[in-house]
This record gives sequence, C-alpha cells and structure tokens, in this order.
Amino acid sequence: MSLHLYEEKWFRKAIAGFRKAWVQMVKKADSFEAFVKGIAAVTGLPEATVRASIPAQNWKEFQANADKYLEIAIRKIEAAFRAHKWSEKYKAAFSTTG
Repeated sequence: MSLHLYEEKWFRKAIAGFRKAWVQMVKKADSFEAFVKGIAAVTGLPEATVRASIPAQNWKEFQANADKYLEIAIRKIEAAFRAHKWSEKYKAAFSTTG
C-alpha cells in the first residue's frame, strides 16, 4: 500500500473519531492544563509563558464555544490532508539525503 493510501486511511479514521470526541475533550475541566503542558512540551517554553499567551487567555471562550470551532479544526485537518503534509513530513523525517 502506498504512503498516500495510508495517509487517506489515517485521515478517514481521524476525522470520524475527531468529530465524536473533540468537543467533549475540549469541554473537559482538565483540558486547559493538558493544552498548557502539551504546548510547553512541544515548544520548550515554560508553562508560565504558555499560560500568559493570547491563546491561553482566550481558552475559556474557546472552551465554552467548542462546537463553533469544530468545523474550523476539521477544515484545517482536511487542508493538511489534501496537501499531503503527513506523508511529506514522514518522508522528510526518514530521508537519508537531508
């Protein structure tokens, strides 16, 4: 199976699960802490810096209106899928030429 076929399979599974779980996940009481810890881990920024950021300051509004943001998140995932970002990044990560 080609990498693009795996990517499509992943995309279909991800969207199906995403629609069911994303709003519930965002609305959980501990989602803000998970957001802070996740961003800090990925960026290397201190958690205090993440908590003071504009996205963190807007979290309560985002959390209260998660339903409104679901379609925006799905559109971004779909755009990444159409651009083959996953497969391209996967190939780049395992490239022996870079």
